[in-house]
Amino acid sequence: MTRPWYAESLLAPWLVDSRLSGVPVRSIALDSRDVSAEGLFLAVAGHRAHGLDFLDQALDAGAVVVLYEPDPTRHDQAIFDQCQQAGAIAIPRAGLGAMVSGIAGRFYDEPSRTLRVVAVTGTDGKTSVAHYIAQLVEALHGAAAVMGTVGWGRPGDLAESTHTTADAVAVQARLAELRDAGMKTVVMEVSSHALAQHRVDAVAFDTAVLTHVGRDHLDYHGSAEAYGAAKRRLFAWPTLRHQILNIDDAVGHDLAARPLSDAAVVTYAQTQPATLRLHSCESRPEGIDVAIDYAGQRYAEALPLIGRFNAINALAALGAVMDGGNAQAAIEAIAGLQPVPGRMERFAAAGAPLVVVDYAHTAGALSAALEAIRPHVTGRLWVVFGCGGDRDPGKRPLMGAAAGRLADVVILTSDNPRTESPGAIIEAVRIGCAEPDSCRVIEDRAAAITAAVSEAGPTDGVLIAGKGHETRQWIGTTSHAFSDREIAAGLLSRRAG
Repeated sequence: MTRPWYAESLLAPWLVDSRLSGVPVRSIALDSRDVSAEGLFLAVAGHRAHGLDFLDQALDAGAVVVLYEPDPTRHDQAIFDQCQQAGAIAIPRAGLGAMVSGIAGRFYDEPSRTLRVVAVTGTDGKTSVAHYIAQLVEALHGAAAVMGTVGWGRPGDLAESTHTTADAVAVQARLAELRDAGMKTVVMEVSSHALAQHRVDAVAFDTAVLTHVGRDHLDYHGSAEAYGAAKRRLFAWPTLRHQILNIDDAVGHDLAARPLSDAAVVTYAQTQPATLRLHSCESRPEGIDVAIDYAGQRYAEALPLIGRFNAINALAALGAVMDGGNAQAAIEAIAGLQPVPGRMERFAAAGAPLVVVDYAHTAGALSAALEAIRPHVTGRLWVVFGCGGDRDPGKRPLMGAAAGRLADVVILTSDNPRTESPGAIIEAVRIGCAEPDSCRVIEDRAAAITAAVSEAGPTDGVLIAGKGHETRQWIGTTSHAFSDREIAAGLLSRRAG
C-alpha cells in the first residue's frame, strides 16, 4: 500500500515549481494505460515513441501532473494548453528519463533499501542464475523472489513479465509489493538496456553477478564496446557490497583485476584458480555430476540439470549465497536446483527422443546448448530455431554457423519475425551455415517442431531453441498464442501413447 504524496515533496529536488504546492499525487506511471485519478504521468522519449504520443489517454485517465522530456518537434505551449484544459499541470524537464527511477523509488518508500537485492547481468545465463540464487536462498534462509524474463514473484508462482527488466516505475512498484509480502531477498535480472536507460538507477543493489559478456543487442548499443560498458555500470554501483565474477570471461577477469568498486570480490571459473572452481562435470542421462573446489576442499554433488554451463551457473549462484559460514549447506543445496521453464528444460517419453526447449537466441547460447545436449544422446542431434525480427540482424549468420557446425540436422523456422519477412530472416541464417543446402526450411514453427520430434529416433536429441518460456509468437504487429513447451509436451505424449 502506498501513501499519498503531494507533488511538491515527491518531486524535490529533481523539480521545484510553485504550481506543484498542495497538488495530491496518488499514482505514478510511464505508461498512459497505467495512469489513474490524481496521477503523475512521466512522458519520456523512448526508442520508438514519446510518452507525449499518449497524452490524450493520460489526461482522460486522470493525470494531474505531466512531466515530460522536451521534444523539438512539439510546441510546449500546445502541451501546456491541452493539460490546462484538462486541469493538469505540464512541466518540461530535460533528462527526465534518468530521474524516473529515483522518483518512483521515493513514491514507493525506497523498497530496495529494506531488501537484499541481487542483480544478475550478462549476455546469457541471467535467468537460470537468478532462479538458482532464489532457489538456494529459499533452501537456506526462507522466502525469496525473482524479477526477470520469465516473470516476477516467488519461483514457481510467477506473474507475467514482458521485459527482462521492467520499466523504472514497475521495478520500484514490484519491489514494494515483494517487500510488503514479506520477502527479504529479491534476485533481479538486469539487462544492458535497463542499465543504459537508467531503469534501475535508484535500486540499492547489494550484490552483482556477472555471467559472461558476448554479442547481443548491437542494434541498440551500436558497438560491442558500448554494450560492455553498459554491463560494467553495475559493478560500480555505489551500494554494492558483493560482486560475483566469472573470470573465464574477459570482462569478468578484467573487473576482478581492476574492480570498479570496493565491494568484496568472489570469483568463479572452470579453467583457472578461483574462489569457486569447477573441477569436473560429467554428464549422465538425468543430469550432471560435478566436483567443486572451494577453500582448499573438494565437494561432489549430483545436479538434475543438463549441460556443463549449468554447472557454471550453479557456481555463480553459490557465490551469491555463500557467506563464509554456510559453505557445506550451500553446496549441498545445489543438488536440489530445478530447471527454469524454457531454459534447457527436458521433455522425455519412453521410446521417444530427448527434447530440450531453451531460450538460446545468440550464437554463443545456441552453441552452448547444442554442446550441452550432445553428451546426453547417442544418436543424431537435431536443432529447430530461427531469429527474431527487428533485432540485431548481424547475429543471424553466426547462429546459422553454430547450428551447422554442432547439429546433425538443422531445421530453420520462424522465431518472432515481427515486421520483417520471415523468409528473409531464415535466408540470412541459412547462408551462415557451412553447408546451407543441407538445412531444411519449414517456416511454420509448429510444423517445424512437429517434423523434428516425429522424425527423430529414440536415441536422438532435439533442441528447440529461441523462444523458451514464451507463450506468444509475434508475426507482424500481432501476437498469436504459441508455446514451444506445450507443443513439445503434446508431441511426446502422443508419440508415447
